[in-house]
Amino acid sequence: MEFLRVCKKVEFNNVVVSIKSSNTRVMVYTVRLLNYKMRLEDMKYPIHLGVTEAGEGEDGRMKSAVGIGTLLADGIGDTIRVSLTEDPEFEYEPCNLLAEMA
Repeated sequence: MEFLRVCKKVEFNNVVVSIKSSNTRVMVYTVRLLNYKMRLEDMKYPIHLGVTEAGEGEDGRMKSAVGIGTLLADGIGDTIRVSLTEDPEFEYEPCNLLAEMA
C-alpha cells in the first residue's frame, strides 16, 4: 500500500497490482484484503489474479480455478494468468475458460 500511495500522490496511474501465492487460501485472502484497503483509500488500480506455480495436471487447473474463480465471483480482478508447472502452451485453455466464465 505504501507504494500505491506514492503512485496516487504523484498521479502515476500506469499500475497493475498483483499479489500471488502458491497457496490458494492465502492468495484469495490477500487479494480480498488488498481490494478492501484500496477501496478505503479510493484507489482504482487494476488487480491481476493468479496462483503462482499452481502445479500440473488437474491439480494445477483446480487450484487456479478455485483461487481465480472465487475472486472473479466476488467482482475482483481485471487480468488473470493461470500459472502451471507445465509448458506455457497448456496455460492458455484453462485461463481462457476462466475468462469466459467471468
